[in-house]
Amino acid sequence: MSIEAPPPTWIRTVKFLGVPLLCFVLLQADGLFPFVRFSNDIVNFVVGTLSFLLPFLTAFFALIIPRRWLTTVIAIVLLLPLLCFSALGLFFESLLIGDTFRTGLNPAFERIARVPMGGYSVGIYLSNCGAPCSLDIEVLQEKTIIPGILLVRELSGFDEAGEATYKVMGQDTLLINVPPVYVDNEKRVVSIPERSKIYHLKPFLYF
Repeated sequence: MSIEAPPPTWIRTVKFLGVPLLCFVLLQADGLFPFVRFSNDIVNFVVGTLSFLLPFLTAFFALIIPRRWLTTVIAIVLLLPLLCFSALGLFFESLLIGDTFRTGLNPAFERIARVPMGGYSVGIYLSNCGAPCSLDIEVLQEKTIIPGILLVRELSGFDEAGEATYKVMGQDTLLINVPPVYVDNEKRVVSIPERSKIYHLKPFLYF
């Protein structure tokens, strides 16, 4: 009876180092360009937070996989930018944990309205990344593909806006309006005038 030889070292390395990194890249890409989401906002927050641990898991594997010490050092050095980015991400996410679990909403990406449109819905979100950024209105077209999982299409939103109202104009047609932004609320000095967009939506999001 023949005994199968163990896989080459480079295959084991790709498996242990490449898979966590690939998952990290995919999750970060989905955060920037939404395509799939969970229907529960807390689950989205938890998955996004845990994704920042993946580079640290990769670094751990780089340390325990048998190899020459120089190769291990090079792998860790190459991972340093991702480790710094992930540490910063974990820091900011940790500031939101209390509010997220208390309210059931992610303060950095808070759903302010859900508009049923037949076989899909449109989510209107308030994006708030803190002091370095302005408040923005993000708009996502969402369709359930299996219970708990949404197919998502990102629509153009509104920069520097903290409120939004909507009106269903007809089948697959939605109007979203944001009020003016004031430099001085007491004197009602307008910085950005009132804005609105009419969205002509596709029933299956992408076709």
